[in-house]
Amino acid sequence: MNLVGVAGEQAKSVLRFDQFQAIAGNGNAVVTVGGGGALLVSRDGGQQWQRRQLPGAPSLIDVVACPDRTFAALDIRRTLWLSADDGDSWNSLPVDTTETPLALTCDPRNGLWAVGSFSTILHSNDRGVSWEATSLDEDLMLTTVQFVDASFGVITGEYGTVLTSVDGGVNWERAGDLPEEFYPLAALFTDADTGYIGGLNGQILHTADGGQSWERQPTATDSPIYGLLAQGQRLYAVGDFGTLLTRRGDRWVRYGQDLPAFSYLRAIAPSGDHDLLLAGGAGALFRLTIDQLAGTQDGTATESKP
Repeated sequence: MNLVGVAGEQAKSVLRFDQFQAIAGNGNAVVTVGGGGALLVSRDGGQQWQRRQLPGAPSLIDVVACPDRTFAALDIRRTLWLSADDGDSWNSLPVDTTETPLALTCDPRNGLWAVGSFSTILHSNDRGVSWEATSLDEDLMLTTVQFVDASFGVITGEYGTVLTSVDGGVNWERAGDLPEEFYPLAALFTDADTGYIGGLNGQILHTADGGQSWERQPTATDSPIYGLLAQGQRLYAVGDFGTLLTRRGDRWVRYGQDLPAFSYLRAIAPSGDHDLLLAGGAGALFRLTIDQLAGTQDGTATESKP
């Protein structure tokens, strides 16, 4: 396993106090976002990065790449940032809500969806110019949103909340709730039946029936799980203290050894067919090259030096 620590090589692009939150790629470029308006763009799959510092130091909490290759980034202070030129330039629009947005996605029709406080669901079909808002009228945080295809969508949130839609987000219905004490920090559905949700204490729950029932899968960590990714036939999870897990059978095991991150890992995205990009707190930004999973059975990892 070859590990490239970008922070050590790109001192002018990555700062040690950066708090990265999300990564997204559109096939031409990869964008990483974080607090203080930090926004990084790569044209070579994460080997080199160029820094864009957005005006006003927005607290960027999420970034997505839409099917039309437009990037959209979400500021927790109710602002949407858009780029139609692979991250070179960005324009901002207000998100019309009094609630705090926490997660963003783009559906297969290029519609934008955001979820947040007071069980709020926001939808825009015109690139954020206008928003339609709905709510469960419950004082709970919705923390993740994803569309698997044009019909099936999933939202998760506080107090074990799981919502699903089978009509492209027109209607949202409660699925099988998680345990009330489970606070979803990351969610990933690989199809309309199969899904995974990560939370505190290293917990990962699995469903095989579209979220109607859930079972806990063993993990090799007690650290919170902040990100989940399917890359090819493999599933990965990242979390606090540089935790990186991969799924084997019905268990989640450590992938080699944890990455040398002094804080959390939250963002995870594919690079090409086999590589991974990971980012998190304290300027953690890594490109992980994987040839074969079987090649890491010795549990070792190497870090290249600048």
